[in-house]
Amino acid sequence: MKKKGFLNMKLILIVLVVIIIGIVAFFYFRNSLDEQSLQTLSTEMLQIQAKIKIINERNKVNNTEEYIGEEATEEETQKINIENNEKVKILTLDNLKELELTEIQEDKKFIVNYENEEVYYIDGYETDSGNLIYSLTDINNLAIQ
Repeated sequence: MKKKGFLNMKLILIVLVVIIIGIVAFFYFRNSLDEQSLQTLSTEMLQIQAKIKIINERNKVNNTEEYIGEEATEEETQKINIENNEKVKILTLDNLKELELTEIQEDKKFIVNYENEEVYYIDGYETDSGNLIYSLTDINNLAIQ
């Protein structure tokens, strides 16, 4: 009789260890996926910013103001808390293809401010604390942490 009770305790202990390992693995992989998503978004936004800098330099050399993108609505600029002017544009997937950024596959929308060369992700990135951040600067700061 004592042996059966001892085997049951061993079995319970083994099951508990397996459950704990499973929980730890789940949270590790979830955090890894979140980190990968943040890094991907940051990389995409850095690529956009590089293209924006090229456009600005070309405009300075040619003394023009030709910008790629569509006019941003007041609602969209208020959402990310920036001032709307003629140098604030929305980049859709078609605009990204025009900028030769074909590796951005998802239908993401970005707002760019050609004046200060800042890039914003319209949907925002939700931090662990539940805050939404939109700008490349904020997303890079989060990625560094």
